[in-house]
Amino acid sequence: MKKGKEIEEKTCVESFLNWYNKRHNRNYTYEKATDHFPELNNNKQGDWDFVVYERDNPEGWIGIEVKELRPLRKETSVSFTFWERLCSDLTKDLPGKGIKGQFEISLPPVLDLAKKERPRRLVKAISEVLVHKQSGWKIRESKDIGPDVASKFPSWPKQRSDVNEWDEYGTYRPCKLEITKVSDSGWGVTVVRILGNGNVVEEDKKAFNSVFKLKNGVIQPDRQLKLAKEKGARKTILLLADMGVDEENTRNSVQNCLDHHLISHIDCIYLVDMGNEDRLVKMHPS
Repeated sequence: MKKGKEIEEKTCVESFLNWYNKRHNRNYTYEKATDHFPELNNNKQGDWDFVVYERDNPEGWIGIEVKELRPLRKETSVSFTFWERLCSDLTKDLPGKGIKGQFEISLPPVLDLAKKERPRRLVKAISEVLVHKQSGWKIRESKDIGPDVASKFPSWPKQRSDVNEWDEYGTYRPCKLEITKVSDSGWGVTVVRILGNGNVVEEDKKAFNSVFKLKNGVIQPDRQLKLAKEKGARKTILLLADMGVDEENTRNSVQNCLDHHLISHIDCIYLVDMGNEDRLVKMHPS
């Protein structure tokens, strides 16, 4: 488990640095804080994750801590990971199908596929639907492709129909699959939120509170990055690894639900989309 956590932390900081270096024309690299400061291995109070620096200016380093924001309901989290991987496969599939543009899937259903129904079959079905639907698709236009996917993928789940859908579907209709075109350039598909049975806002709030909970009057990431500043960091950054939370819910929590004197040693907070390496959002300061 610890190994998997370390891989996720490295993936998060690498995504951030790729974005930051391109945006600011810099050349930052990173190493673990405990490698840079071996004495931290004996620190029972804990340390922060990474020392980030440019090779021609190692003294002006930045301290970075990574915290995972994962909705606490297992079903939702597992489904987000499934859709995250499926979208990655779709992205690889699009150029060969002649599909151009960036797409976002919002609130896909939770799927429980048998082993014989490998995600590849679902990728093929969605790709075929996108090929058929792409003509005239405008930027920011959303389409429900659930019924089209269901016609090609028999295991697609169903949901109770609205009254005005009974004539078309009967009591149950194919689950919706809302997909929005966000750009005409490039190609790619990302998932932005998962449909679950719980309250999305409350789930996101619990995930947020698990990171920023008070212990003995101190917030853990602030204490960790305070140590980075004591070691000489010129700046500190907290990266929130987005594992399926809603961006606006998280922004609201950072800007309106945190006592900012409790994060006085954190200079910046960024939300890093772990399903899309090019999507980062600055949360603090606003």
